[in-house]
This record gives sequence, C-alpha cells and structure tokens, in this order.
Amino acid sequence: MRKVSSVECRVSKMTAYILAVIFALSAATSGLVGCGKKGDPRAPELATPQTIKDLRGRPDKGGIALTWTRPTQYVDGKALTDLAGFVIFRKEISKSCPDCPVPFRERVTVNVEDQEKFIKKKQFRFVDQELTPQTTYRYRVFSRLTDDSLSDPSNDVEVAWKP
Repeated sequence: MRKVSSVECRVSKMTAYILAVIFALSAATSGLVGCGKKGDPRAPELATPQTIKDLRGRPDKGGIALTWTRPTQYVDGKALTDLAGFVIFRKEISKSCPDCPVPFRERVTVNVEDQEKFIKKKQFRFVDQELTPQTTYRYRVFSRLTDDSLSDPSNDVEVAWKP
C-alpha cells in the first residue's frame, strides 16, 4: 500500500474544491445562458395564418385589380407575428373548355414591408398587367411567413379581361 504525501492530499482537495465551484457556477447560470423556452410547442398546422376569405378582383384601367385584407391571426387564434408577404397564383380559363383542369401558376409575390411599424397596412392591392385581351383569369392568394411556409389558399376570384 502506497503512502500519500501531504502535498498530494492538498492538491487533490484543491482540485475537488475547484471542480465543486465550477459545477455550482454552471448550475446557477445555466438558467441565464441556456436555450430558454419561448412557449409551449405548437403543431405546425396551427402556426399557419388564417385563410384569406375576402379576395376580390375587378377590371381596372391598365389591368385586373386584386384586393384582400391582411390576416392578423394564426389559425389557433394567436396574433400573427411573422407575415412576410403574399403569393398570388393565376390560371387562364380556356374559352373552348372552361371546365378543363388547368393548373394555377405562381404569378407574383407581394412583400409585406411594415412588420416593424406600429401601424400595419390592413388592405393589400395588386394590379396584374400581364394580360391577354378577351381572356378570363382565376386568382387565389396565399399568405407567406418568414420561414416560407404558406397558408391555405384564399377564395378564388374570376375576372374577364376585355379592354
């Protein structure tokens, strides 16, 4: 059996003391520098904006004017905080086959630029000017969040362009 010197004993006690202090400090500050909890987790489908239900369209000088109201809440009723913009989809309705399935195509993204402002724009408007005369178009709008996720589609609106 080996005999421990008094120097070795003091070093091991000092090491144990230092480790205890480090452990105590890390435990005390872990609440201050940890990841933190921002809130209860939510299902992804509840973190989507409420659907736009009031999309309107009409012929206007120079194009088809679309208007809609800005959503203010997620589908679970919480305040909408990360709205980035709106994505407008359009499809042409065929004159020869109005009931034929034609896919919607992305037409444009309208960015929301007032996120940090106190007063936010309540009504949005877009004028589609890339049109063919004597053509009927169908539109729908999706809200887009900052993570690029989209809401459910708005109501469809159909407008004939006959300048």
